[in-house]
Amino acid sequence: MLKENPVKIIRRVEGDVEHIKSILHWHHKNGGEAHCLVRIFKWITPPKAIAVISEIESNPIGLEISDDVEGMAEALSRSFGTDISSRMEGMVWVVHHGRFSFFEVLHQETFTRVDLKWRGRSAESSLSDWHLLEASEIRSILDGIDLEPVHAVLAELGWA
Repeated sequence: MLKENPVKIIRRVEGDVEHIKSILHWHHKNGGEAHCLVRIFKWITPPKAIAVISEIESNPIGLEISDDVEGMAEALSRSFGTDISSRMEGMVWVVHHGRFSFFEVLHQETFTRVDLKWRGRSAESSLSDWHLLEASEIRSILDGIDLEPVHAVLAELGWA
């Protein structure tokens, strides 16, 4: 059975930034249940939001985020509705890959900004909307937030 709602949600506020962490499940356009680590950061002043979506190795092969970022974003919107609905249009979407993503070893982390366009509740993007980020660019986007290591967040969420 598809679980399109997060299994466990961890929330905390540090200064004027709310941090939300969870595992998101959605029905992938290629068929089957996909899942990923979601970390949302919401600033109160100025109002802005960032979603860092990490591919994790337990997600089935063939159901990667990169093949259905729109479906993932729509599921995130449904699952976190009131938490993020006012920020969907301006949210910065970052797809995150690294050693935690696949059973083969990747020696470095990559961050890719995806400029989603929203048409009501549907998201759209094209190849030209994907932008591989340099280390300085991801630091600037995160605006002082240090991303916890993926394995630590997964352990905190109780994800084996």
